[in-house]
Amino acid sequence: MVTDDPDTPGDGKWEINLAALGARTRSGRWEVSAPDADINYGWGDRVQLKLDVPWSFVRESGEGWRSGLGAANVGVKWRFLDGGEDGLSMSTYPQYLSAWSKSSKDRGIAASDREFFLPVEIATKAGEFGLDGEVGRNFVRPGRDQWVVGAIVAHACGADRECLFEVHEAYACHESRTLMNVGMHWKLSESLVLLASAGHEFSPRGDEQQGFVFYLGFQLLR
Repeated sequence: MVTDDPDTPGDGKWEINLAALGARTRSGRWEVSAPDADINYGWGDRVQLKLDVPWSFVRESGEGWRSGLGAANVGVKWRFLDGGEDGLSMSTYPQYLSAWSKSSKDRGIAASDREFFLPVEIATKAGEFGLDGEVGRNFVRPGRDQWVVGAIVAHACGADRECLFEVHEAYACHESRTLMNVGMHWKLSESLVLLASAGHEFSPRGDEQQGFVFYLGFQLLR
């Protein structure tokens, strides 16, 4: 899911997400990352260090595929309020996104914009439902800054499975994009989790509207 939560891996533990993810716009442009390596490390019980590096593929309508190193994301999450499994937890998760490869930027595989995202996450429970929320400001240079807000409702839907519904919105200069996602978190073992989601973006008609968004991957816990 796009919206994050206050959870961290735990002191000295790794959380590595290996996935394929992508989107198709109204103009017929495909943007796919495979593999996307999202590597997280617990520095103490409440701090998470993050490095996300994708290998990206892009295809315009009527053209062939281009591939290269995508934009990398580095971040630090700090859970400053810990209410346990059933209480209220909050965190902040500053992240910096930029393309490392000049070739990828020149060929339109990775955007040349640099982004600094400064959000706050919150999580709690309401009966059998898990509730996660995130709100933050995304500073884009060059480009238009955005306000970002997201919410997830989660509920058990079988043995070791959790089903999720997400609404995520980005707003910039009188232009908003709303993404609705459904997903599943399936614990296959103590060290392996299947993650999957699919969604659709609702926004004023435009070529950049993402008509279809998907994520499929495994989470390795060590």
